[in-house]
Amino acid sequence: MSLLFKVEKKHVIPHTETLMISPFKEIWERDSTEHKEFAIEELSYIEFMGSIMKSNPYSGYSKDRKEPKIREDIISQENWSPDEFISKGIEKLKEMQRDGSPTYNYFMSAKTAAEKMQDFFEYFNMTDVNIKTGTPLYKPKDITSALNDTSKVLQNLNDLKEKVDNEVYEMTKNKGQKIVSPFANPETL
Repeated sequence: MSLLFKVEKKHVIPHTETLMISPFKEIWERDSTEHKEFAIEELSYIEFMGSIMKSNPYSGYSKDRKEPKIREDIISQENWSPDEFISKGIEKLKEMQRDGSPTYNYFMSAKTAAEKMQDFFEYFNMTDVNIKTGTPLYKPKDITSALNDTSKVLQNLNDLKEKVDNEVYEMTKNKGQKIVSPFANPETL
C-alpha cells in the first residue's frame, strides 16, 4: 500500500487526494498530453526514488544504482532531468514516510551504513600497509569477523524494514479518524 500512489506494472497512478498536494498538483497540471503520460512518468520517478514501500521494485537498490536504473526503465523523454518540482516531490514523499514511521530515519541510516560496509568489502585491499610502521592495515581476523557479522546486520535491516512497513501501513489505514478495514475499497473512502 502506498501513501500517495497506487503502483501498477512499474507505473504509479496518483490518488485523487495526491493531486491536491503541491508539487504533485503542478506536475500533473503541466502535462498537456491527453493521457498524462509525462506526468505519470515523473510521478513514477518520484515514487520509485523516494518510496520504501514493498510495492516499489527499486527500494532495494543502492543510492548510486537506483537513479540511473529508474531513469532508464521509466522515463521515455530524451534529455530529461529532474527539476525543482521533481526534487520537491521526492522530499515530500520522504517527509510523509518519516512522519508515518518513527523507525524510518533509523532504518535509512542503518541502510546507508550497510551500503558503505558493502562498498568496503568490495574495494578494500588486504595488502594495504601502514606507511609509518609497515604493518598491515587489515588483520584477516578482523575481516572474517566482520564478514561473519554480515548476516546479523542484514537480519536487523530486514526487521527494521518490516517495522517501518507496518508503521506506514497502520498510518494509511487510519483515514478520517476511522479504522479502515484492509478489505475496504479505497475508492469508496
